[in-house]
Amino acid sequence: MIWRTNYLSEIALLVTENQMSALARYAKEDFPNESCALLLGNLVNNEYRVKMTKRMENMAHSKYSFNMDPDELMKAYQWSSANGLNVIGVYHSHLVGSNPSNTDLTFMKINPVIWLIYDVSSSTYNAFLLVQDTLEEIRIEVSKD
Repeated sequence: MIWRTNYLSEIALLVTENQMSALARYAKEDFPNESCALLLGNLVNNEYRVKMTKRMENMAHSKYSFNMDPDELMKAYQWSSANGLNVIGVYHSHLVGSNPSNTDLTFMKINPVIWLIYDVSSSTYNAFLLVQDTLEEIRIEVSKD
């Protein structure tokens, strides 16, 4: 796998301050376990536009991994589709660091969406997309609500 740290300039993840605050709050509430959520929205002209976040339970109850309940995941996909939205991203937290783990990389191959990772220790985010075995860091644009 190739790791590219330069942003794919034509792709951006668009989120609001309130959405980012909610994701950070999920991580604090689930601490020390990893927190997880889905990013629901639409892809428009290479912009992944988050319309809402859907908090998911970490069935693994682990500091080092997350696992979403398959039934809850299916319901989220069905709800988003019925409401004109798509699952455009997966969010989760790490205790330290915001780069994908080896487990994350495995699941990124199965789920070709933006992966937004929150580093609890530094309160920072990074976003990634796996494109044909190349890991691309994605620009995050945060707007006022």
